[in-house]
Amino acid sequence: MFKFDATNYSKEMKYAALASLGCWLVFGLLIEDIAVSALMGAICFFPAFFLLLALPKMKKGKHAALVEAEMPFCLLNIAVELNLGVSFVKALEHAGKERGKCATKEFAGIVNEIKVQGASVQDALRHFSERVGSQQCKRAAMQLAASFEQQGKNAAEPVKKIALEMLTRQRLESKLFSGKLVVLSLLFIAVSAIVPALFQSFSIVGSVVLHMSFTQEQLFLIIVVGFPLLDLAVLYYIRAKTPVFLQG
Repeated sequence: MFKFDATNYSKEMKYAALASLGCWLVFGLLIEDIAVSALMGAICFFPAFFLLLALPKMKKGKHAALVEAEMPFCLLNIAVELNLGVSFVKALEHAGKERGKCATKEFAGIVNEIKVQGASVQDALRHFSERVGSQQCKRAAMQLAASFEQQGKNAAEPVKKIALEMLTRQRLESKLFSGKLVVLSLLFIAVSAIVPALFQSFSIVGSVVLHMSFTQEQLFLIIVVGFPLLDLAVLYYIRAKTPVFLQG
């Protein structure tokens, strides 16, 4: 039976409580009702808490995507060096020194595990695929292991093949995203220009016809804080939908 142990999540609970307090203060200024704003702040606690719990998994997925984005070029360099007669481990070592961040660090870790820790090439590649947790990287590790076991003139072919497949996959993702970008751009225009204009019209008509009025504090928070935050949220969504290899 599952038992929730609060001591294991004290850090997440602390930051979620701070987020809940901030929501309480914001809603208190907007609606000027302490009980309702306190309830809204309490409700905000749970999304913040579970978001903090999900952050490590999200961070790992981001790292895997970055490794996938850089992996084809590292693999092509390895294939070229293998064709030139460079030893397999030396080719891995050179890949760990190429310009880049995530994939090159992973190759440097593979070489360190082989040379310093005394692991076999197959085990180091397997640990790499398990550490990154990406299906594409797992396939790349399997092809690298096959290349190492094959040796000889054709050792570079499995590496080159998987690198070209990954590049083809990236090209297809780029084409799909270019179609989505038109819709996302229209969404940003609507949020950044049309929605504020509609709100101003609504506030004027509402005050005259519906006898609705906003306080100065409410208008300040909505215009100066709310709309910019909404714009940032849309921009963040667009960036999240952008393939990692296109983000630069």
